[in-house]
Amino acid sequence: MTPTPEHEFRLAAEPLDDLDAAVLAELRGLHSDADPLPGDLLDRIKFTMSVAHLEAQVAEIVSESDLAPVRGTDYDRADTVTFARDGLSVMVTIEHGESPRADVAGWVSESDVEVELRERGRTRTTSTDDDGRFTFTGVERGLASFVLRRRSEPDAPPIITPAIEL
Repeated sequence: MTPTPEHEFRLAAEPLDDLDAAVLAELRGLHSDADPLPGDLLDRIKFTMSVAHLEAQVAEIVSESDLAPVRGTDYDRADTVTFARDGLSVMVTIEHGESPRADVAGWVSESDVEVELRERGRTRTTSTDDDGRFTFTGVERGLASFVLRRRSEPDAPPIITPAIEL
């Protein structure tokens, strides 16, 4: 590796000038065009911070059907996603329509589980029936995640799913 010449150290120590600002603006524009930030980045950061705050166990996606890619602008919305963690699994089906909202039906592998839906503007909670089924109607499009709590283990940490795009 070639050592940095002394004049480059002197330039680096100088304050930024108009030429530096122009070069940095050009670089920002190039990066914005070539690899723009995902529009939902702030929602994903908030989700990650919520998980850390809850000290929750995060469920993993074990199967998916038509999941949207992480980057890009052309994608299909998820229809069915299955998550699992610590012997508990949940399958979520999203019923899409022409409406700006969707209906969500889910099945948990156990009964007596509290299911919390976290969507953009609100949080809703329901419980599974005896067969482990639950539903949420009129869910806003966008990122949503689920928090599962076993009622039989009130002191156990909740299980939270990664956010999915509805």
